[in-house]
Amino acid sequence: MDENMILEKQYENIMGEEDFSGIMEEASRLTEGLSDSYTMDRIFQSVLSGEGIFDSGVAIEGLKSLFLYEIQNALILMVEILSICVILGLLHSLSDGFGSKSISKMSVLVCTMVIIGISINSLRISWQLALDAVSAMVWTMEILTPVLLGILLATGSIASGSVLSPLILGAVTGFSVLVKSIVLPALYLSAVLSLLNCLTEKNYVNKLAKLLRSVAVLLTGLILAVLTGIITIQGLLTDASDTVLMNATKYSLSTFIPIVGGFTSDTVDLYLRCMHAVKNTAGVFGLLMLLLMMFVPLAKILIVAGVYKLTGALMEPISEGKAADGVNDMGNAMVSMASIVFFTCLLFILFLAGILHVGGNL
Repeated sequence: MDENMILEKQYENIMGEEDFSGIMEEASRLTEGLSDSYTMDRIFQSVLSGEGIFDSGVAIEGLKSLFLYEIQNALILMVEILSICVILGLLHSLSDGFGSKSISKMSVLVCTMVIIGISINSLRISWQLALDAVSAMVWTMEILTPVLLGILLATGSIASGSVLSPLILGAVTGFSVLVKSIVLPALYLSAVLSLLNCLTEKNYVNKLAKLLRSVAVLLTGLILAVLTGIITIQGLLTDASDTVLMNATKYSLSTFIPIVGGFTSDTVDLYLRCMHAVKNTAGVFGLLMLLLMMFVPLAKILIVAGVYKLTGALMEPISEGKAADGVNDMGNAMVSMASIVFFTCLLFILFLAGILHVGGNL
């Protein structure tokens, strides 16, 4: 029996009982089908054959069509807002011609409220997209982490599996609660406050909106740094303990069991290499899913954010009131949402990378 056959057997024993179809369905929904080509079985076959898993032509074509569609929708949104600003300018000119300031103020208020309504609807869609992306990445980690840590235990990484399991699962759960319950709602509220501030002549809640946005991003970065440091330090310590334990076991088999001990030690080495290959297969699958779940929603949100920033710049010379400032703040809020999605993905990638690193020297 060659190493590939042993590897296939180990893969079937471990992954045959796991159901990753839910991850694939959620990733396909978020990425609009871009993740369908990167299944666990395909990655495993690539490991066996030594072939690449990326088809650049298909990926580029899919990204191109996706981006063009999102840019088209965002530009339509910009045209709608700018059209309202043009109408606002015409109404303002007509009211000045008739010498009616009350009509002018009323027209500014009505058009600003229409712009706020359009912006809040767009904000809700982007906020829900960011929330779905974070939830999908959390769910992926909750499914993959026990599998990967179980493989660590099977390879003799007792300390790593026992310590990292509650640590990582607790960190993932706590971080997800923080982001979904505090950070993203705070960003949503800050954007709404910025828009409502456009209806008043004074900046009643503008500073509060900026404070909420700054605190949300700062809190996420702080938690990211703390959790990454804890996981990294703990992973290094447990990895060292596991390495000493496994090397001592191999030495004992070879030294204290005559003749048979050498064959047993070689069998252990082959088993460990196969288990590491299975672990790396699951890890690469998880990394790809996390990257795709992050990249596509991130690109969509950033496209809309860029269009809002551009719209705010174009509105400034033609609009009345503070609508341009509100639209510009909307772009800033969406950039902050995109950064939260990026930070979440970065944290989970570091977690997976830490798990994949453990046991690499056994």
